[in-house]
Parts: sequence; structure tokens; C-alpha cells
Amino acid sequence: MTLSIKRSLLVEDNAIIAMDCEEMLRELGAETVEVCSTVQSALAYLSKDSVDFAMLDVNLGSETSAPIAERLSEQSIPFLFATGHEDVPDVASPHAQANFVQKPYSVQTIEQAISQLKSD
Repeated sequence: MTLSIKRSLLVEDNAIIAMDCEEMLRELGAETVEVCSTVQSALAYLSKDSVDFAMLDVNLGSETSAPIAERLSEQSIPFLFATGHEDVPDVASPHAQANFVQKPYSVQTIEQAISQLKSD
């Protein structure tokens, strides 16, 4: 499987983390990175545009990124979860194939997780 991240979706509710991660994704080859901070905005974006790859913060304020992961799975779009928690959150259980990156992450840890998606 070849994984392209040229058109990426980043779902992150912390603006500083989002800016840093957007830069990291661009460094890894993303030409466009759509940044959304809520489930609603991410689902609205996915209903009108397509992406090659997505990176989802698990906890988005009072909600989780589970509905976004569900939509991505339905569309066969590879994605990563990002979390600051030690334990893998319950939101991931229906998406066992998804990889995780632990916050704080780096370009190298994102690249490694993307490489793992390629080999799955």
C-alpha cells in the first residue's frame, strides 16, 4: 500500500499544537492541510472535499473524534489518532487498525506511524 499525505486533514482543538503539526505534515509532503478544531467542522469538510490522510486528536474538548474516524473508515481513508493519554482511549476500540502517536510528537514519530499504516 502506498500512502499519500498530499491532501491531509488535521483535527486538533489546540491552536498551537495544530500549527506545529501542520508544519510537520507539510515537512512530510503534505501540499494542503485542512485544520479543523471540532467534529462538526471536520465532518462538514469531509462531505465536500476528499483527503488522502487524516490525523485526529482523540479528545476535542467535550467530544471525541470517533465520528470522524468512523467517516474516514467508511471512505477507506487512512488516519492516525493523536493522544496525550498513556492508555489508548476507548474511542479507538472500533478502529483497532488505526495507529497512535503520543503527544508530544515529532516529525519522526508521525513519519514512523505513517510508515506503519503503509505496511498494514
